[in-house]
Amino acid sequence: MKTRFALAAMLATACAAPGVPGPGLPAAAPADLLEAEAARAFYVSGSSVERLGGSLASVRPAVRTPAAPELYLSPASCLGPLGPLGAYGPLGMLGPIGSNAWNPSAWMVPVGDWSAWSRRMTASGGPLSADGPLGPGGPLSDEAYSRWLPGINDFGKQLQAGGVWSVLGPLGPLGPLGPLGPLGPVGAHGYAPDRDGQYREGGAVRRQVSVSWPGGPRQYELFENYPELFAREFGDHDTSWMTVGRLERGAGDSFAFRAREAGFVTVLVVPEKQLDDFDLELRDEEGRLLAHSRSRALMDFVVLPAAAGRRLSARVTLAASAHMLSHTYRLYVVGSTRHFRRTDISGDHQVGLRP
Repeated sequence: MKTRFALAAMLATACAAPGVPGPGLPAAAPADLLEAEAARAFYVSGSSVERLGGSLASVRPAVRTPAAPELYLSPASCLGPLGPLGAYGPLGMLGPIGSNAWNPSAWMVPVGDWSAWSRRMTASGGPLSADGPLGPGGPLSDEAYSRWLPGINDFGKQLQAGGVWSVLGPLGPLGPLGPLGPLGPVGAHGYAPDRDGQYREGGAVRRQVSVSWPGGPRQYELFENYPELFAREFGDHDTSWMTVGRLERGAGDSFAFRAREAGFVTVLVVPEKQLDDFDLELRDEEGRLLAHSRSRALMDFVVLPAAAGRRLSARVTLAASAHMLSHTYRLYVVGSTRHFRRTDISGDHQVGLRP
């Protein structure tokens, strides 16, 4: 069972603060970059960070700031069950997404399609314009990701893809590409979700939006909230969606998806009740295990590079529980887009990807 300490709330707040873009190498990269670096293919997970044993000695660039950065590896930190990735954080059932009366996304359903208004907002500099969080002035810009975030401190550097705290960074579920941003159920696109969670404009299904950038617009995948049954059976998942599932002890759910573009993919499982502990596995299309997260102290996530067209499946299992209520979880899948494919971070928190 995931342990808890009295310092959790303070440390979670401290860790969640640097939710800005992170440092790295230039966003543009050759189309075959991930294949060319296959010998160094790796993943980062809750288990691999836990296995650091509270030491950052192996991590490069070195992590020395803020003071006592090893504190942010503890179960009472931002990676633990009381942090922003936990059951009662913004990604849990008390956050903005869900079907309960207190979830703002539930009130978006009767509103219906307001995409025409969204287009007017975009023309006036709204969230889906070049001035919004997905544009060249936002946290995904080269300057913000590669310069400003690492300039904050060493912790900020490790919010980049491949970093110790990358799951908390701008390319993860708490960032602008995730469910809480302009692409998600409470986002700025204005498309109405149907009963299966697909966004529709009139009768047409919408899967992407376009945002203006110098040199041409960039396409971003909308972030859907699919019902569990539809999510398991849907044959065309991309790397921008979530689902809420339910399991009994010893049981598991599997969800297949495909990376349409080369880049990093973050997969996170969040229990809806804090006394549940779910494990996470990622497998290839032949069913071979690629990566896993079976941490008992930290939240379970996997961050790994995927080539364009790569088919993967995420399997969630209930490892332990200490209550008699339903065992429900949230699975989040977030792709970095093709503009983020490389990292200059290394360390023992990175585990070689299985062939």
